[in-house]
Amino acid sequence: MSAVETVKVTVDGREVEVAKGTGVVEAAAAAGIESPVFCYEPRLGPPVGACRMCLVEVEGVPKLQAGCTLTAQDGMVVRTAGASEKAAEGQNATLEFILVNHPLDCPVCDKGGECPLQDLTFRYGPGQTRMTFPKRTFDKPIPISPTIALDRERCILCYRCTRFSSDVAEDGQLVARNRGAQSVIATFEDEAYRAPFSGNVIELCPVGALTSTQYRFQGRPWEIQNVPTVCGLCPVGCNISATTREGKVKRIISRNHPEVDEGWLCDKGRFAYPHLYAHDRLVDPLERLRGRGFTEISWDAAIDRAEELLRGAGGRIVTALSGSETVEQAYALGKLLRQGLGAHSAVLPEATSSALDAFRAPLSTIAAAELVVVLGDEAVADRAPIVDLWIRQARRNGAEVVEVVEAKLGKKLEERVSGSDRAVLIWSGRGGGGGARLAELGHRLGLDGKPGCAAFHLPGTPNGRGVADAWAACSDAEESNPEPIGLLIVSGDEAAADPAV
Repeated sequence: MSAVETVKVTVDGREVEVAKGTGVVEAAAAAGIESPVFCYEPRLGPPVGACRMCLVEVEGVPKLQAGCTLTAQDGMVVRTAGASEKAAEGQNATLEFILVNHPLDCPVCDKGGECPLQDLTFRYGPGQTRMTFPKRTFDKPIPISPTIALDRERCILCYRCTRFSSDVAEDGQLVARNRGAQSVIATFEDEAYRAPFSGNVIELCPVGALTSTQYRFQGRPWEIQNVPTVCGLCPVGCNISATTREGKVKRIISRNHPEVDEGWLCDKGRFAYPHLYAHDRLVDPLERLRGRGFTEISWDAAIDRAEELLRGAGGRIVTALSGSETVEQAYALGKLLRQGLGAHSAVLPEATSSALDAFRAPLSTIAAAELVVVLGDEAVADRAPIVDLWIRQARRNGAEVVEVVEAKLGKKLEERVSGSDRAVLIWSGRGGGGGARLAELGHRLGLDGKPGCAAFHLPGTPNGRGVADAWAACSDAEESNPEPIGLLIVSGDEAAADPAV
């Protein structure tokens, strides 16, 4: 592999060597120098230079330049606001213009305390305003969707939200309307913003223009704790933080893992947490009595009744697992039943297999692929929404995406896959044998051993493989087939709703 071509750039007197094509903002970061930005966000694609906050002085260039859109050149000498009065004056003026119509409502803004505009104004902006005319006002808040509110007075037109809508999620529903000083963010044809990844614009917004209706007025930064965790609503396992206040979850935000989710979340993962406090959620044990239906009983009575049933079954117990349990839950249940009662029989809603371990790779491998083949009869967006974003990114990077419903590639496609060094197979649907069929196909096509190739099976359950491994780890005893079944234990909502159970 050829060596990466580099250039040497001097930023505020510090010489740094970076790869050719690197932007000045990244070059400054490599030199340990911060460049304040609002519109710049590498995950959204090429920079647009909309906010002008990253203005820098370049030796030999008469006017200030936007650092995010400027490519570092060999021998370039750059001075940021920390070393150039001209650049500092430009940044100060930029912030002054941004704040001309921005309302001073930080005490009641949900972004207050975690707002980049607040931080950068304090560090780089003017101490007081020279403007005495009334600020421009709009109707507010505008509910552009059931979960997102738009406050146009706060918008600084960084275009992060519209770029995400058009270039990442590719839904095209969020647009900039009008031109110049009359530009405003709106939905296309003023329709509701209903897209599977709409909630990401809330986090992308560097001010309080786009906020969550669920989190509105629910907490301040000094009252909350962000608890790192993993989303368990689909098999992707996006990295998230649960914001809690007084012991209750108030919102879900992303926790960027560049190889899993790249900092994006689907709306299900972001907005579905209120089910924790649903009025019809079972929080107390119920006992079904003949002729009387379900009756609420105390925990002590429920535990005594469960013990009676478990002992009475004499090991003739079958456990129906959902595949959505955590590893800890599955292990604890297996420890009780397998080691404590000798009940080794369990069923999962779908098969699991370790055959795909030979093709294990991060999801980010999809974005770098040149050929992506999706097999199965279910849409990827339904089974694993974030994987759909990776496929879209691969397509934007020039990859060919082929969808095969019948799970048979055909001779020509098989030849193309086996001849590619960056081919990815994705199984999304039923009948995959937990990945065994895909592993067999990958071995036959010679994908194992190629670093740029991978194969992914998207199961219907969020954690089926983890649950199966945790259950197996509890005991080495072979599974028996109890006849007749003395007790059926149903674990989780999915198993309870399964007609086969």
